[in-house]
Amino acid sequence: MNDTNQKNAVIKTSPTRESLLALIERRAAGDDKLSNAKLAKKLGYSSSVVSQYLAPEGNKYTGDLVAFEKSVDDFVRNELRRKASGVDTIETKAVQDLATALGYIRKTTDVGIVLSESGETKTRAADHYAAKNPLAILVRARQWLKDEHSVMNKMFESVKAGYDNRTRRIDHMLAKLTGSERLIIVDDAHKLTHSALQWLFDLHDETLCPVALVGTFELEAKVANDPQRFSRVGLRWEIKPEDPKELIEHLITSLCPGITTPEQRQIFPLCEQVAEQHGHFRSVHKQLKVSAEIREGKPGLSWEEAFKAAHAMLVRKYPLN
Repeated sequence: MNDTNQKNAVIKTSPTRESLLALIERRAAGDDKLSNAKLAKKLGYSSSVVSQYLAPEGNKYTGDLVAFEKSVDDFVRNELRRKASGVDTIETKAVQDLATALGYIRKTTDVGIVLSESGETKTRAADHYAAKNPLAILVRARQWLKDEHSVMNKMFESVKAGYDNRTRRIDHMLAKLTGSERLIIVDDAHKLTHSALQWLFDLHDETLCPVALVGTFELEAKVANDPQRFSRVGLRWEIKPEDPKELIEHLITSLCPGITTPEQRQIFPLCEQVAEQHGHFRSVHKQLKVSAEIREGKPGLSWEEAFKAAHAMLVRKYPLN
């Protein structure tokens, strides 16, 4: 076997390469496929380097293979850790309430506002609904995506099929949406500017597509600032979680590997204390994730000790009893 073939045989059986190929294969079945360009960006290398490394006939990369595979190993480990720290959305009352509210808005083709405090699983519930209803258009307001132009550009991505580059984007969007009755969901809508809210109301008037504005109670005050706009809201729905027990138990079992029933009983009341404060279940999720990281580094700690250590590491303005 010559040197090139020997090198190819080694790389084909490289554990690092095999783990990356396995990750690519797993992601290929979902919506977050890993293209060579996406991998290159995550690894800090060029697309050509990734292509050479993953070439079916064997590695053709002539650079520093050891350094490259260190980057690959770090990326794969982080992806596995990220996946392990994720939590599937379960059919809690908040998820069911949001689905009910969105169902009403969709049937009546109204503009509706869905309100709850921050951290009450609105975002997960919106994702859950959109995954089950692929015709729905989900837009999530962010600091960089809150004005009318940003919202329009984001929504355009959902209807750009058939765009000819000669028509105005808004005209193409109106033609696509008018009469479609597709539900438009805007999560964290309280972050939107007044002009963005006005644009969405005008879009509804023009297309008759139902629009669901999902946010905190700040959203209601912002919409009410314009009496004419407020009078066009057809539904106001408030999500009020009644019993946090089911969701907390789900978070504990999902984020605390190997936890025993007695240990669950120890940290459950601590999780309840966190859930009662600002951030609610989002804060519980974060604190349990940090607890798991602490336990990984110090496996001798109990889950209760790790949870209290995580509380001290996070920005918390209240003690745990």
